[in-house]
Amino acid sequence: MAYLTVNTTGTFPVLLLSTQIGNGAAGNTWPNSDGNLATDSGANAILNVTCLQDVTITNSTGIFSWTDFCSASINKVTTPSDNEISTNIVIDPEVFFGNSAANTLSAEYLGVSGLSQTRTEVAFRIQMNDSNVAANTPSGAYWYAGRGYISSVAPTVSPDSPVWVSPLTLAISGDIDSGS
Repeated sequence: MAYLTVNTTGTFPVLLLSTQIGNGAAGNTWPNSDGNLATDSGANAILNVTCLQDVTITNSTGIFSWTDFCSASINKVTTPSDNEISTNIVIDPEVFFGNSAANTLSAEYLGVSGLSQTRTEVAFRIQMNDSNVAANTPSGAYWYAGRGYISSVAPTVSPDSPVWVSPLTLAISGDIDSGS
């Protein structure tokens, strides 16, 4: 039996964010069906959110229940799902507050805090087991991808913690795709 290993060299999870949702000229949307994000060094620069402490990927299909006089049991039908990714991150100043040298339209420029404050929709891919972001879709990586909004950012520190940490929720808009 094979396992998805983490916490070994080259196998930790990584969250990638891009402000490039689509390129109207070709009608493409990002991420595409392979989980690829639009990338370049300008407006499409990807923000690599590293130093994740934990990750929870939730695909929650709703259920509507009702009773009637035709059955002695409860009836159920599915409703649209509500998907989200929750994590806690160790705050890296450039990732959290943005890179002022990057293109002002990019996720890299805005950082996690800026994306949340400006309510900017992002394309995302979370790689479960391969931290190699040099390749847009590394071989052997298992991933989830979609579009959504950053919320629930709340930096915190305590006397027994030497670094700032923050929860981060990615509220997914629409479907969540997965693959390898």
